[in-house]
Amino acid sequence: MGFDYRSGIGGGMGISAVSISDLVSYLNLREGFILQERIPEFNSAVEFFVTFDWFTRSEIAFGFEYSYLFGSHNFSGTFGSNDYSYSFHMPVMLGHYLLKGPGYFFKFGGGLGFFFTRYREDLTELTEPIVYTGGGIGGKLQAVGHTPFGDNLYGYVGVEMRFAFPGSVSDNEGRVLRSGDQDVTMNFISLGLKFGLTYNF
Repeated sequence: MGFDYRSGIGGGMGISAVSISDLVSYLNLREGFILQERIPEFNSAVEFFVTFDWFTRSEIAFGFEYSYLFGSHNFSGTFGSNDYSYSFHMPVMLGHYLLKGPGYFFKFGGGLGFFFTRYREDLTELTEPIVYTGGGIGGKLQAVGHTPFGDNLYGYVGVEMRFAFPGSVSDNEGRVLRSGDQDVTMNFISLGLKFGLTYNF
């Protein structure tokens, strides 16, 4: 079927609808009561990624992906604005089933990895930002379509569902981010759409 590649490398960007449920509740409690502004459960975040593929001679492929996902929320009031931002570094080992055809191929699969998270608060009443970090297991399911732009260059269009369990986060002095008597975790689920290019050889 004209598919004799052994490896591939690529990259691109995407947009995701992300639900960090604890963070949404924390921000709505912290800011919504005063400003009467509330954020929804799912919010948009931007992603950049690089990916590596290793194709076998069967319909099975293995791969590695590194993604950087980030988003932010801003609340403005009479005395200034408060900015809240988060990011995730997400390396994942992948396994795929390949569906090959003349001039295209599809990948269906997913994988697991360890996700690193960073959460930052820039508050009007403070001169320095507060930064919290943490990490935990995460994974994804995805479907990716590839169409040729040349002999080895392919377009990349993917849809994915991602889940992560980084748990609670703490600052550089070990203080855990809390809302009342509860830890605020950075666990999340997301649905995303990604575009890019791959070079297969």
